Amino acid sequence: MNRFMGKQVLLGLAMTVVALGFTGCPSSSEPPGDHHAIYTAGHYSDDSKFNACYWTGTTRTNLPGDGTHDAEANSIFVSGGTVYTAGLYIDNAGIIPCYWAGTTRTDLPGDGAHPAQARSITVSGGTVYTAGFYSDGVKEIPCTWTGTTRTDLAGDGIHHASALSICVSAGTVYSAGLYSDGTKTIPCIWTGTTRTDLPGDGTHSAQARSICISGGTVYTAGYYSDGSKNIPCTWAGTTRTDLPSEGTNSAYASSVFVSGGTVYAAGMVYDGSKYRPCYWMGTMRMDLVGDGTHDAEANAIFVSGGTVYTAGYYDDGVKSVPCYWKGTTRTALPGDGTHNAYAYGIFVD
Repeated sequence: MNRFMGKQVLLGLAMTVVALGFTGCPSSSEPPGDHHAIYTAGHYSDDSKFNACYWTGTTRTNLPGDGTHDAEANSIFVSGGTVYTAGLYIDNAGIIPCYWAGTTRTDLPGDGAHPAQARSITVSGGTVYTAGFYSDGVKEIPCTWTGTTRTDLAGDGIHHASALSICVSAGTVYSAGLYSDGTKTIPCIWTGTTRTDLPGDGTHSAQARSICISGGTVYTAGYYSDGSKNIPCTWAGTTRTDLPSEGTNSAYASSVFVSGGTVYAAGMVYDGSKYRPCYWMGTMRMDLVGDGTHDAEANAIFVSGGTVYTAGYYDDGVKSVPCYWKGTTRTALPGDGTHNAYAYGIFVD
């Protein structure tokens, strides 16, 4: 099953347009010191539920939900030797957004009655910041959390909206996502709570999936529809750059990173028979390997020491296998060995 085009595994909320891989923005510059530890985040099925987890290299660490129902980790950040992940879990009361510091879970407030999700996480000055959305029973409302304090963001006030990625620079919180105007979804960024719309083709739906800051410029990645296909793109400020795909077939960009002045993005392209994972360096596309036959996607990207790292999954014909790529070399990550699993975030320390 291709999760990009399919229904979200856990939620099935009203905003079915948000059905892609998830990502955060760890940094727009390379971390200091030796770059050797690769961290990824996601979830795996044990046939009774999905379990949130992160991997250090190929060693899996499970993250607690309520122990009975589904949980998922959508984004990862490492700070001061602590691994931070963001996601959600389900209990008898509903869907609860949360983050984990190590394996200690902190719940985040929605409206207290309806489903909510945390999609992205970053840490700045010792404070944990997350982005996501919650439902008020009528629509999804984009928000960020500073620690556990929620700040609502503006869509059009009537229709669904979501914040999908977060960064903090010079004390300012930046987030990226989308909102619906009732006829289409519009990609946007929020600087604090001030929304700036990003250009698609002006007529069809588009999404901003990921955000980072470099040299004072806000970079985002996502896609827009031209009415016949979805086109992957990045934005520098509000200037859109289209990324090459496969002729008339759809493609998507899920994650953005800036290193050495070059914009990197990760995603996937459809080749007419399957989705292939890839990343773009500027506008040059580098294809990644799945199993060669079935769908695969790259959900997150990180550049460290001049090497590009991406995380995602590939389908082996029986199940979805989480993985990361160092350059173009793929490393599979362990789920339970039998059932579907996915990786959504990556951080290299």
